[in-house]
Amino acid sequence: MTILPFIIAHRGYSTVCPENSPAAWRGAIDVGADIIEVDLRLTSDMQIVCIHDGDLARLAGRNDVVAEMTSAELSNIALVDRPVAPPLALLFDTVPASQGLLFDIKDERPEALRCILEALIASDRPNLILGLHALSSVRQVGAAGWKGKVLGLLGEQSDEDPFFAQGGDIIRIWESVATKERIGHHLEQGRPVWVTTGEHITGRTVGDFEPSTLRRMAANGVTGFLVNDPKAARTALRSLSEDVYPRAFRQEPVAQAPLRAATAVPRRECMHNDGPVRPPAAA
Repeated sequence: MTILPFIIAHRGYSTVCPENSPAAWRGAIDVGADIIEVDLRLTSDMQIVCIHDGDLARLAGRNDVVAEMTSAELSNIALVDRPVAPPLALLFDTVPASQGLLFDIKDERPEALRCILEALIASDRPNLILGLHALSSVRQVGAAGWKGKVLGLLGEQSDEDPFFAQGGDIIRIWESVATKERIGHHLEQGRPVWVTTGEHITGRTVGDFEPSTLRRMAANGVTGFLVNDPKAARTALRSLSEDVYPRAFRQEPVAQAPLRAATAVPRRECMHNDGPVRPPAAA
């Protein structure tokens, strides 16, 4: 049986549900995403919340800055059917402990990273991945004793080899620069390569994809895709044969707990009842 690349639900099932929301997390589980990607930021009183943007302009039409608000102030700002920035505790209450989670850490100040590490380690969850943007952050989490995987969300290609030298586990590459040569450089050294689809010169919103392009990148050895529609991505990749997706690059999926009936997503929960949702900002 062919084991396909990991499907990582970018901000949850964000094609159908509001990003970084309980409905998006349940939706991703419902359609079988291997991993759910969640953005983390800190409030002014050092509480961890799940939100991509640094302010509330796109999601709530307000200029408030997340890092300048207390958790109480932020909790008073809710959209029609969900909190604008759910607390980390709500994520853990919603998602089974065995579900794979990738955290895109948007606040990598040393004190913020310490706070996030403490919370994640205290959760005692087995399948957590840290997504980090700076090599200094990779060094910090290593020194702090982080035992989980680390994904490099790096801005410069020149940082990729040092990332692995400092203990990183997986590299993320944007679709627009995911050439066969760049992917192959890492695969030759046994390094997993994940790709975030869309954005930049693709002309697509971050996380959106073309099925044929997804299959081509998988054939080149990409081992994971960050996408807004995990269901469509799974369908697009099912046609890959053993001859197309090289044996050396296949991997075991992240273990997941059996879904309870309550975790299925009623379609009405995924409607944008508060009006049209603006396209997601770039990762």
